[in-house]
Amino acid sequence: MLTNNDFKAVCSVTELAKNLDMSRARFYQLQKVGVFPEPVYCIRTKRPFYPMDLQLQCIEIRKTGIGFNGQPIIFYRRRKNKPVKLQNQFNADHKQLVDKLRRLGLKITVGEVKSAVNTLYPQGTADNDGGAIIGDLFRHFQRGV
Repeated sequence: MLTNNDFKAVCSVTELAKNLDMSRARFYQLQKVGVFPEPVYCIRTKRPFYPMDLQLQCIEIRKTGIGFNGQPIIFYRRRKNKPVKLQNQFNADHKQLVDKLRRLGLKITVGEVKSAVNTLYPQGTADNDGGAIIGDLFRHFQRGV
């Protein structure tokens, strides 16, 4: 969250929600029930914004846990986005593993490799060396599991 020196004279709802370390949707949800004050609207554009005094109120609400309506509110930490591997990249990785294992003399399919990778590496393969993965898969298929 911001310190008092980091404020702009006015900010958008999106900027304020980000500064409060919450999603815009959650901010609007809490605003609707009275936890956060309503924004000021520009007469010309009808766009909502928060002047510095309302920004400071919102920061104080977040810090103290006492809403604009006087009710207590518990804020949870925002979830961190987990890096998601694209499905196409995942399929390409499996195809590469199949090609390498076929060069070693195994007759296997991409589906079999996917299943084996999920069995051998339930937490994913990101922390493992490519050669070790090939070795583990080769031994897995040699045993006929």
